[in-house]
Amino acid sequence: MTIVSAVREAMLGTPEQIRQDTRRTAFFFPESFVGFDGHFPNNPMLPGIAQIIAATLAVHPEGSSRIRQIRRAKFVSIVRPRETMTVEARYCEVEDGTLVTAECSTDNGVCAQLKLVLTLS
Repeated sequence: MTIVSAVREAMLGTPEQIRQDTRRTAFFFPESFVGFDGHFPNNPMLPGIAQIIAATLAVHPEGSSRIRQIRRAKFVSIVRPRETMTVEARYCEVEDGTLVTAECSTDNGVCAQLKLVLTLS
């Protein structure tokens, strides 16, 4: 199983369109989530790439996009096994793809702030 398919499997339902340019979706990461393997032994935490993939899936849940550019990736707190992470992603079309500004959070608050440019694959 790839990390992309594992994150997609962790998605709870389909993204909710909360505004014309914004979607929200939740992800639940069980202890068996592949991203926790070796990251880190006896101190598992969700890898940043899983949070970035979650933001892309919030905009394109079918997985039809590729990351063209990561303009900002600020990870401010840890996501642990058995936590639900919510992604709120605002998006708009720009010259070189889709600009996504996303915030990931858990019950403990914001865990990541992301700005990505996606292209359709």
